[in-house]
Amino acid sequence: MRKLLFKIREETENSQTTKFIEFITDRTPQWTEEQYLRNRVNTTMELIGDEETEETEPISREVRLG
Repeated sequence: MRKLLFKIREETENSQTTKFIEFITDRTPQWTEEQYLRNRVNTTMELIGDEETEETEPISREVRLG
């Protein structure tokens, strides 16, 4: 499995939100990004982490950096 960390920016007419989401997956970063963005407009993703992990359950979760 891979642990992928993305910086995600969502923009609306009045605001911009930035969050970090970690995906535990057996898919590629490109596939994960395509699936996440497919029904989201005004959203961009930047891959900031890609590493192997011992975790076996696929999951996505918001994380706090710092």
